[in-house]
Amino acid sequence: MTKIKLSEKQESIVNLNQGAYLVLASAGSGKTRVLTERIKRLSDSIDGKILAITFTNKAASEIRERLGGSEKISKNVFVGTFHSFCQSILELRFKLLGYKKMPHIFEEDSDRLELIKQAIKSVPFFKEIYDDLEPKKKNQYTYNALQFISTVKRDVISAEELAESSENEEYQYLFETYQDILKSNNAIDFDDIIRLIYELFTNNEAVANLYRKSYSFICIDECQDLNKLQYFLLKALSGNTIKDLMMVGDPNQSIYGFNGSAPTYMQEDFVRDFQAEKITLDENYRCSKSVIEASNELMNLNVEAINYVIDGIFEITPVDTEVKEAEFILNKIKELINLKTHDDIEGEINYEKISILARNKFVFKYVEELLKEEKIPYYFKSGNVGIKFSSISMKIFDLYFRIKINPLDRLHLNKLENILKVKDVYNFNELQDSKHPISLNINNIINDCSIDNLHLKIEELKKLFNDLIVDDDEKKLTLDELEDFANQLIQYKKQNLRPSLDGFKSAIALGLTNNTSSKEKGICLSTVHTMKGQENEIVFLIGMDDGTFPDFRAVNKGGEELQQEKNNTYVAFTRAKRFLFVTYPKRRLMPWGDYKSKTISRFLKPLI
Repeated sequence: MTKIKLSEKQESIVNLNQGAYLVLASAGSGKTRVLTERIKRLSDSIDGKILAITFTNKAASEIRERLGGSEKISKNVFVGTFHSFCQSILELRFKLLGYKKMPHIFEEDSDRLELIKQAIKSVPFFKEIYDDLEPKKKNQYTYNALQFISTVKRDVISAEELAESSENEEYQYLFETYQDILKSNNAIDFDDIIRLIYELFTNNEAVANLYRKSYSFICIDECQDLNKLQYFLLKALSGNTIKDLMMVGDPNQSIYGFNGSAPTYMQEDFVRDFQAEKITLDENYRCSKSVIEASNELMNLNVEAINYVIDGIFEITPVDTEVKEAEFILNKIKELINLKTHDDIEGEINYEKISILARNKFVFKYVEELLKEEKIPYYFKSGNVGIKFSSISMKIFDLYFRIKINPLDRLHLNKLENILKVKDVYNFNELQDSKHPISLNINNIINDCSIDNLHLKIEELKKLFNDLIVDDDEKKLTLDELEDFANQLIQYKKQNLRPSLDGFKSAIALGLTNNTSSKEKGICLSTVHTMKGQENEIVFLIGMDDGTFPDFRAVNKGGEELQQEKNNTYVAFTRAKRFLFVTYPKRRLMPWGDYKSKTISRFLKPLI
């Protein structure tokens, strides 16, 4: 095995004795390298298994890749997200949690909103309130109810306790109804996955002890992203048995406060509860000198450029309008591509080495228009979970697939009946006369599928779609999406020794089968939240006017929300390995048609 070169600080962390440690690691400090090398060393020196938890599937894949595929690592190290770890337990222990069959994940927000509406309509008191609301207020009401439900689950409190300090006391009853409807569909949502396993460990000492004896060491990566439920799960799993834990994180990269996360769980709770020793890793191996200096100035840090120093580029450019901003970016991209090479960048400069980041997706409007006009390849970086279909035939297939696997799933059965305009999808005559008669063929193909023959069913569907879909654009879209589904099946079978339809659908919902690198050609457009954990040679950070970044809502609220926006800016800066171009419009077109004068982001003022 090749010896990995480590700095003196990194080496000291890798060689730490057993115990509890908090490693405060700045962006680009090689924390993943340190984490994986420590796991390798521990796997050779301790009995028992190692649990390595991170927050995205991509990060988990990167850790697995760096660990290698030795028999010992494969047998003794579990690497995954909190959700995948808890899902693996749920698949074995669901009966202990009151489910007769393995519950299925309702991963889409649209599904959760539909359940909230069902909950509202099932109780006359709420239905009367809801029916009297204007459309916008109806949307706000359902959104507030969902937020309430998520808060109850993530903050490990009862609905009654939250209602005591809330103006929306009625939401506690909606919470109970929502959960009942979920269970009647044999389903759970994302928050439930972790909540159920926390309750299992808390209420069933025998099961908790089983896992405590299995894992000798726990490592949590990106632990600034911990929320209360996740931290409580960690404590419930550890009990008084597991004493050897390492958390690695950077409080300056804490940007998910809207999901209940906070760096205090690592900096205060973990240090107090586990008597953890704090260690600082403040080196940067990723970014150029210019980017590091700008990041230090932004956050008042003193991170040191280590190993090699590449000057790089950091520029802030004001432009007149968003259209001029887009034109500036396009011209700069052309200039870089025509340059072909640069001493600061390894290899040829191409579109894949360029990312364009913004606080919100709407900021990309004019940039995207110009990229399309110039026929420059680009893609939007997607989030971490799920698979969504655009073609109507694949939507029908997905709904059939869901109810095939989970016959209690009334939610998706109703959605299917609404799309087909039938009262009973199991009625042969109705399907023949339905709005989409192709559904009858889809139903016949999927009816007797299993994980063993699913690849053959996919081939049947390819022939079906090729023969029966008339519109060329719709046919291409459908076949492309079916191919994506087939690739996800391949990924799942590679990862799972005992594959099942249930397991495959759960893996899709959790994003464990995503392998979209083949699609990701061209310039990457991404919100900063979605780009976290990844980087590129050349980064454009656009829309850096005050009120856009930081977002005006955070400006109005101030405090922790504004600090999270500043952290978000730091994350954006440190995605750039070599060049960072920052732009902002001095005037922005408002939805009502007038231009509004804008000023540079308050975060950037010290840098100009």
